[in-house]
Amino acid sequence: MSLQIEKLILYSRRDDIREVQFRTGGLNIITGASKTGKSAIIDIIDYCTGRGDCNVAAGVIRNCVGWYALLFELGSGQIFVARRNPEPGERTSGDIYMERGSDIKTPPKSALFKNTTVAAVESFLGAAIGISENEHRPPAPTRDPLEANFRHALLLSLQDQNDIDSKQRLFHRQGEDFISQALKDTLPYFLGAIDEDRLLKQAQLDQAKRQLRQLERQLRETETLDDTTFPRARALLDEAKQVGLIDERTTAVTYEAVLAILRGIAGQTRIREDLLVGDGEDVLAGLRAERQGLRTELEGVNAEIRTTRTFTFETSGYEREAKEQRARLSAVGLIKSDGHDASYCPLCESRLATPAPTITHIEQSLRDLREQLEAVEAENPRLQMRLAALQREEAELENHLRENQQRIAARMRENEILRVQQDSFILRARTTGKISQYVETADTTGSGSALETAVEAARARIAALERELDTETTQEKLNTFLNIIGGYMTAYSDGLELEHQGSQLRLDIRNLTVVADTLEGPVALFRMGSGENWVGYHVLAHLALHKWFRQKNRPVPGFIIFDQPSQAHYPPEHDADGSIDALADEDQTAVLRLFKLIADAAADLAPNLQIIVMDHADLKKDWFERAVIERWRKGERIEKLVPLNWTE
Repeated sequence: MSLQIEKLILYSRRDDIREVQFRTGGLNIITGASKTGKSAIIDIIDYCTGRGDCNVAAGVIRNCVGWYALLFELGSGQIFVARRNPEPGERTSGDIYMERGSDIKTPPKSALFKNTTVAAVESFLGAAIGISENEHRPPAPTRDPLEANFRHALLLSLQDQNDIDSKQRLFHRQGEDFISQALKDTLPYFLGAIDEDRLLKQAQLDQAKRQLRQLERQLRETETLDDTTFPRARALLDEAKQVGLIDERTTAVTYEAVLAILRGIAGQTRIREDLLVGDGEDVLAGLRAERQGLRTELEGVNAEIRTTRTFTFETSGYEREAKEQRARLSAVGLIKSDGHDASYCPLCESRLATPAPTITHIEQSLRDLREQLEAVEAENPRLQMRLAALQREEAELENHLRENQQRIAARMRENEILRVQQDSFILRARTTGKISQYVETADTTGSGSALETAVEAARARIAALERELDTETTQEKLNTFLNIIGGYMTAYSDGLELEHQGSQLRLDIRNLTVVADTLEGPVALFRMGSGENWVGYHVLAHLALHKWFRQKNRPVPGFIIFDQPSQAHYPPEHDADGSIDALADEDQTAVLRLFKLIADAAADLAPNLQIIVMDHADLKKDWFERAVIERWRKGERIEKLVPLNWTE
């Protein structure tokens, strides 16, 4: 049972769905022209399975896709994982959806939402492929222990177009910070050189070493226990008197009497209540918070008092002005009639340049002014009452603040006393601990031989566990497995015309490279020439590794993805609708040999291994035709990974 990819799914921002259907347990080839989206497949798989950043290239795919998704097959079950495409300007998204079942239908985009976390998906996929609890501990404490996980396993299944023709890097992302060391640390686990129960045995060894240290300490204390003058026992008795654990008048002459008193102290099962000290800092913090609240409240009341006084002052000014105006207008009462001509003065009857208001108008103004004055005079008592209430509230708050300050000062004094009591409590507890340890050691003095027996048993247990965890044993297993894998690589190389053909090949996991052992000495990949060799050794190394993984049912995804394996002979600029007829005969032969090796390996390891290849080449061979799942070229039913109508 291995994890394989059944579908790659894209959801457009307009709710369209694009599915790429893969065949599990065999060879899948996507052939097509440049810039059709072939290389994005590895980045999409990497992102959906937990990579931090989305490395899908900026352009049509990033602009048109809303969610990426994968449908995995694992035995009779399925796992659906979808992750939101980051918004423009963003590098990642934490929105991820996961579903498990036996017959999962592609859900609509409206059904996708965040129902888990990226870390949870990574952990679940690791458990699904069988990664058990593990831990690599470096021989020197120069770096933290490392646990192999799904992300480490995935590095062994991906070969993008920059990986596959590199003479410096054998594995995906090997050149990135920390990735190279992580591969070196986790490969022995994935190869099976480390036992599945190693972590349990390591924990048992750690516990056995702790127990041995404790037993050895007890044995040393037993061997150096008090002589006939028992100075340590008497010193502990004096210390118990000083800290108040026993009465200062307590005396003991013999060792047995002193030991009996010390046993009594050590045997107390509970701490005396008078030794329990509370923490007054919480109370003090509460009082300070109360003071801040009172100050805030007082500031609000003071602000309202100022506002009320200002309003009262302005109202009084208005009242004075209005009364003066009313007195001036009251003179209209001297005029008895309103029948005069407004253009003449009603007193001297001379013609006015500007007609004066009529008596009716003046009387109306006077009535309006009286009403306004009555309203102001009616409001004044209420303002005074409000002001008085605010002043009373101000006085109460100031009184509360004084009381609060007094309580803070009192609590600070009490806290100082509590600190002294706490120091005394700590001293008593420390002394009690020393006495308990002494009494425990004294009680085992008569059983020194039993302690020695326990120490010997603990040492034997540690020795047995160390033999089981022996790094030399692990290294021997690892070397054996690597020799077998090297044999697979050598056999695969017979189908390719590579440099150093006929030499024994091996995988050097210390330097993460392929080495050919020749008559002149070892030749590492980075010392070999030509892109044909680099691509060829990448392909056969990964085929050999996955043959081992599948034979041993190791917890590694059951797929390999190769991107552009023909690039050394058939670069994109020479693409002629996938035909290799224009290539030189030796290049045509090399491309055919490489694809035939991949096809034969897929058939040999079916149904446990799935191989996915993206390439420009489109070979006119029956076995190649049967493996093609999509062609992305103009005139085909599907021309690109992203349908053309998504960009309209």
